[in-house]
Amino acid sequence: MNERVIQFRVGVVVVAATIITGILVMLFGEGQALMKRQYTIFMKFRKAPGVTVDTPVRKHGILIGRVSNVEMLDEGGILLTARIDEATKIWESEVCVIKTESLLGDAVLEFVPPDEEVPVGALLQDGYLIADGLVAGNPLDILTNLEGNMASAIGSIGSAANEVELLARGLSNVLGTNDQQLQRILGKSEIALDDIHLAMSTVNDLVSDPELKASLKQTLQDLPALFNEMRSTMTDARTTLAGFQRVSQQAQTNLQHLEQFTAPLGARGEEFVDNFGLIMRNVEDLTGQLVVFSQALNEGEGTLSRLIHDEQLYDELSETVSSFKEASRRIRPILDNVRTFTDKVARDPRTLGVKGALDRRPLGTGLKSVPRSGLRRPTAEVR
Repeated sequence: MNERVIQFRVGVVVVAATIITGILVMLFGEGQALMKRQYTIFMKFRKAPGVTVDTPVRKHGILIGRVSNVEMLDEGGILLTARIDEATKIWESEVCVIKTESLLGDAVLEFVPPDEEVPVGALLQDGYLIADGLVAGNPLDILTNLEGNMASAIGSIGSAANEVELLARGLSNVLGTNDQQLQRILGKSEIALDDIHLAMSTVNDLVSDPELKASLKQTLQDLPALFNEMRSTMTDARTTLAGFQRVSQQAQTNLQHLEQFTAPLGARGEEFVDNFGLIMRNVEDLTGQLVVFSQALNEGEGTLSRLIHDEQLYDELSETVSSFKEASRRIRPILDNVRTFTDKVARDPRTLGVKGALDRRPLGTGLKSVPRSGLRRPTAEVR
């Protein structure tokens, strides 16, 4: 085979392998991260155990980015730089905590939601600095710190065992030397138990009575109703007290208004008393005049008294009024005729002379008509 053909084939294989490797890197490696749009945030911690470049950053257990740089600060502390997926939203109130995923010490940065009372705040933007990062406790550190406490606890247990042994020896010595006293204590305990048994028997006899049981049961059943009645009574009493309070407030208001009304009366009390005395004197004088007037009426000498007591005078006065009414009724036609005559004369004065009687012209010829509204009706004097 030609050497140039072999070289060409080898070159094609190398180029294909390179292209395939690049595609695999882009799909499954860092190239996938480069294809995603990300933003940068900075996080400051007092310490960062186990955190390195490419340490995962999670939120709610989901990978949202990785640590891109770890830097120790001169003033103390660690500054971490992380690249976060642009689609992930992180709020200012969320706290970043460094946790340990396993006993091997693999670290992870977890964003934890805040308490409900803390306001959410704004979204983190590119270049934002989180200055209050927290570090969660490591289980291995806890076990290491417990080493000294375990030794102290084991020593305390040994001391307690020795004290229990001493207590047992003391009890044995006491029981061995005070056997008679122990017997007396046991005897008194037996008597006390007998008394307790007797009391319990009495209580059992009392409770075992069917009537007493029924009464107690009925009483217990009536307790809820009694409590409800008491509650209703307290409610009514509270309502009544509230009504009394409102009445007292209204009474106080009325007294204040009455005080405002009586204050001017009190200030002008002497003047009102003097006016009242004058009114009483006027009433007294008026009463005296009414007495004199009534006496004059009763004596029968005056005109009003004669009009009241003399029946003949009353009848004559009544007949006079009737005659006046009859005369007015008879005079009315005469007044109507006089009004008609004066109206005709006003329209044609020739009707009053001989010339007018001989003139054959119709009445009213050559005369200017006078509106009825302009005529003055003569008034007849009634004597």
